[in-house]
Amino acid sequence: MTISASLLFRATSIALAAGLGLAACSSDAYENQPGGNADDTLSQPETPSATAEETALAETFEEDFEVSTAMTLEDQWPDITAMESALAGTSEPDLCQEAGASQYGLLVDAQPANVRAAIDDEALLDENATGETLFAFYANDAASPDQLQEAHQNTDITCVEEDDSTVDHDVTQQEVAGEEVDVHTWQIEVSGQLTGRMVDMVGEDIYVRYSAAYPPQVMVEELEDDVTEFNEQATERAVSAFEAAAAQ
Repeated sequence: MTISASLLFRATSIALAAGLGLAACSSDAYENQPGGNADDTLSQPETPSATAEETALAETFEEDFEVSTAMTLEDQWPDITAMESALAGTSEPDLCQEAGASQYGLLVDAQPANVRAAIDDEALLDENATGETLFAFYANDAASPDQLQEAHQNTDITCVEEDDSTVDHDVTQQEVAGEEVDVHTWQIEVSGQLTGRMVDMVGEDIYVRYSAAYPPQVMVEELEDDVTEFNEQATERAVSAFEAAAAQ
């Protein structure tokens, strides 16, 4: 990556973890990276076919949730492999890029079935957000719910730890779909600016993340909303998504 790309990655790290912003990258972007070329795309893993659970869950999100798009792993694959190739091919990666490469590498290697849904603009919980995203992962032998959550958490924290940052992270337990799940609530600030709010739900076989990303200059001290209210509403949506995923 060039220096400008590194700065872009750092500035949008929470969006990356949520599947926002950088998901617009494509395989064409990799051709412009140092050492990247069109032939490298030939060595990428074969695109996984959507599972029955993914297809059904994507349809459920589109029908019953206020989303603009719902994508299976098969749909996301070009973006995921392009990002993994670009980050893994960085000659002198910083800690943020290494964390991102690890996160995307896990997705490429383990290929956990999942659905990524973008919340419709009219249904955003936070009017200050540039977008909100819902992820629902089905774990497998190569990627447990804990591993998936830890990979996202590592990117969240590592990409801001060199700055004047504050990470408010709490973990509670809640019964969802007949099982006890860990509920992580997050708010991340950098130099007084709100950069991300997330709710993670980690069960035995399913990992759900609801995330909001923010543009620059959203100052926490100037916000009129209450993070507690956001967490409650985001948790309600995450619970509904977890239940929907468990029902497939």
